[in-house]
Amino acid sequence: MSRRRTEPSAPADRRLLRRASIVVAAQTAVAVAIVIGVVIALVYSLSRQERLEATEHKLEGKVADAATYGERAPGGTLMAVDGRPPGCSLADAEAVADGLPSGASRVELCDAPFLMYVAQVDGRRVVAGTNFTEQEEETERLARLSILTGVAGVLAAAGLGWLVARRAVRPLGDALTSQRRFVADASHELRTPLAILHTRAQLLQRRPTADDDQRQEIDQLVDDARVLNDIVNDMLLSAELQFRPEARQRVDLARVATQVKDSFSATAGHAGVDLVVDSDPTESHVVAGVPSALRRAVAALVDNAMDHVARGGTITLGLSGSDGTVRISVIDNGDGLDPELAAELTQRFRRGPGGNGNGHPRLGLGLALVDEIVHAHDGTLTIDGRPGEGATVTLSFPAAP
Repeated sequence: MSRRRTEPSAPADRRLLRRASIVVAAQTAVAVAIVIGVVIALVYSLSRQERLEATEHKLEGKVADAATYGERAPGGTLMAVDGRPPGCSLADAEAVADGLPSGASRVELCDAPFLMYVAQVDGRRVVAGTNFTEQEEETERLARLSILTGVAGVLAAAGLGWLVARRAVRPLGDALTSQRRFVADASHELRTPLAILHTRAQLLQRRPTADDDQRQEIDQLVDDARVLNDIVNDMLLSAELQFRPEARQRVDLARVATQVKDSFSATAGHAGVDLVVDSDPTESHVVAGVPSALRRAVAALVDNAMDHVARGGTITLGLSGSDGTVRISVIDNGDGLDPELAAELTQRFRRGPGGNGNGHPRLGLGLALVDEIVHAHDGTLTIDGRPGEGATVTLSFPAAP
């Protein structure tokens, strides 16, 4: 029985799998590059040393011939130097060889590499030398060929690593897809009974009772049902954004900001917080997206700000646009945040310090969900603030064409 493979449909999942494949390919390429680099260095070093030793051995035999048949330089040294460049005299060679110790030495003669061998034969100083240009060029050609071969090997290793990594992470993609589908299906199935539970708890809350403890328990039940219902809705929205994305529409973020302001007006008034929208009506703030998801993202930011602004504070929904980008910012003058902790706030089940209870109790899905919504709309989320100076959360999206 064949097993049908499912490609991960979530953009976040695709980015994760692509990143994993790239990391494996890069690690493979680096490992191969190190091995090839060491091999090339050894081959180059051994080849060069072998050529030097072979040339030295030839010069040792040539010294005896130079003692008998060599030319006498102006200074009296018997010399046999092969391969002198045009215009390079025996006197030039003697000047270079003067002062060299016995044995082989590498020197520059008339701007060319030479290997000189100095010996004492029957009490006379004898010098044999040869032009080392051909050997150097041969060694350099070998090095270049080795480097080109090594680069090709590294590229081949990176490509092979990429293919192997993609095959290796495919089961992870299947698991992520199954997880998204399960969360979406489970959240959808839980949505109706939780809504009924919340409604029944609210009906029970409206019944008169003289027992204060019972009233407190009922109120807590209503709050808990609302929190659980919100969490399930967030999970469903997150899963559907990734696994079953809706068709995008033209969405006016200025209108979204006004809708969110209206929905929070009662809560803000009860908490003594001013909630305002700062938008230039002459500018366009239209983006391509899912209206319900964008509204949920802005509402989550306002809900979070409500929990960190004291009575008499202000929350501003500011809109701006430039260079093909539309930005909506939620700005508060609350207790602020540590900039170093900003990146952690978008992780699931992480909450910033502080909070004064103006917002609803939450379990840390808010900013993580906002981050997913923003990335699903090809946007970016930035968080800025200082302790005691408030915070600014900005969502940036490509403007709709």
